This record gives sequence, C-alpha cells and structure tokens, in this order.
Amino acid sequence: MTIIKTKQAGFCFGVKRAVQLAEEILENARTPVFSLGPLMHNSLEVKRLSKKGLIVRNSIQDCVGGVTLVRTHGILREEWELSQKLGIELADAICPHVIHSKTKLEQFGREGRTVFLVGDPGHPEVQALLSWAVGPIYLLSRSNDVPFLDPATSIGILAQTTQSHRFFSEMVSLVSKRYQNVDAATTICKDAGQRQQDGMSLSKQVDLVVVVGGKNSANTCRLAEICRTIQPRTIHIESAQELCGISLSGIEKVGLISGASTPDWIIEEIETRLSKNPG
Repeated sequence: MTIIKTKQAGFCFGVKRAVQLAEEILENARTPVFSLGPLMHNSLEVKRLSKKGLIVRNSIQDCVGGVTLVRTHGILREEWELSQKLGIELADAICPHVIHSKTKLEQFGREGRTVFLVGDPGHPEVQALLSWAVGPIYLLSRSNDVPFLDPATSIGILAQTTQSHRFFSEMVSLVSKRYQNVDAATTICKDAGQRQQDGMSLSKQVDLVVVVGGKNSANTCRLAEICRTIQPRTIHIESAQELCGISLSGIEKVGLISGASTPDWIIEEIETRLSKNPG
C-alpha cells in the first residue's frame, strides 16, 4: 500500500501559535490557566493540554482568579466586556486571520455598509464575529438566506475563515446580482484554501482518502466533503483507533490529509497504522 500525505498536514499557523502560547503559559503559571471554550476543535489535543493543567471553562465568569486563553475562534464582545469588569487577565490566542475578519467587519460597519457574513450557524468564530458588528449584519449559510433589502443598500460581504472558496464565490455572485454596491473581502484563510485545493488534487490520485481531524472541526468536515465529491471512498477520523473497523482490502493508494487543528502526533499514529496494513 502506498500512502500519499499532503504537505499541508498538521496544525495551521494560528493553531500552532495558540498551542505554543498555552504551553508557555502553563510552564510558567503561578495561577490556574483557563481557556474560554476548547482552545481548538480537536478533542485529543485539548485532552493532552488538559493533562498539562489547562482548564476549559465555558463561561467567562468561571475564569476569575487565573490567566484565561482566548481561543483561536475569538471572543464574544459581551464576554470581553465582562472580563474587563471582572479584572480577568486574558492571553490572546485568537488566530490572526480571525482578527483580520473582525477588523474588516468593523470597517464595513463604519463605512455604513450592511454586512453579510458567509458562515456556519453556531460556529464559535461566527458567533464571535456577529457580536462585534457595527450596524446591521446578516448571516448567510445558504443561498436563500440572502435578504431582500433595497437594491441600493451598500453591502460588505466576507466569510468565516474556513469557508469553501467555491461557496463564497457563489454567494458573492448572487449578492452582486441583487445589490448595486457590493464590496467583497477575501477573508478565507490561505491555509484553509490550500488544504481544499490539496484535497481535490489528492482525491484524484488515490483509492481512499483519510481526512484526519475533530468531528466538530468545521474546516475538517468541509475538507472531507470536498474530497468525497471527487473520491466517494473518503473517511473522516479523529484517531488511529478508528481504522480498526475499516476494511482496507484492495486499496493500493491511500491519501492522507488533515484539518488545521490536527497535531502531527495524531497524523503520525495514523500513518504508522496504515503502513502496517498490506492492503
């Protein structure tokens, strides 16, 4: 069996930065170290960090008395304001690409534009961005979410950083046909876009695609969807143990790709398990 692994495997820059910051703080901490929500969408890596002392809290009120890491996806405006009132020390682990999206969203608002955010409902990055809007904002997760406002309304449209380039382009095209003044900002992370391209290329070369990452990771789930449209034999797993129930009989070439919040150690375990299977 031949294993083809993409170069863009493992942590993206933003998640790598967050993990390094967490480990540095944990190593030198004299107070409890919290993260406001899971630091990233990978339960195994979150569990590894918890063994080092990182405590996940889901409410900012429960973070009093310690250093609190603001996770890669960002923080709600209300949570940030409350943290200031409570005197909570925050450590910024927000992905720089998410910060760029927030800056662009606020800029659109100050320009008097109505903002259209293309993203997944309920995703923590999307929830955070929505909370920082300056003026009207609409979440677009499907084509029929585009509102019917005055065609002369000035629109600013941007995307969740892990959105599909194809879907965002489709939404920009649709919005541009309905409104006369549209400014589209490219806020999809280059890493996410590259992984999507790599996934499409990889899927054409192999008999099976193994996508590694958290089941609650939006970018990993999207990556699996993209691969599956080209290679139906695509599986999305979080750990090497999940390969136990999967038949690899007759598979000559396996493609291995990961989401942005998947650590190298998990990918290495899966690669080792695959290499021991004769196919």
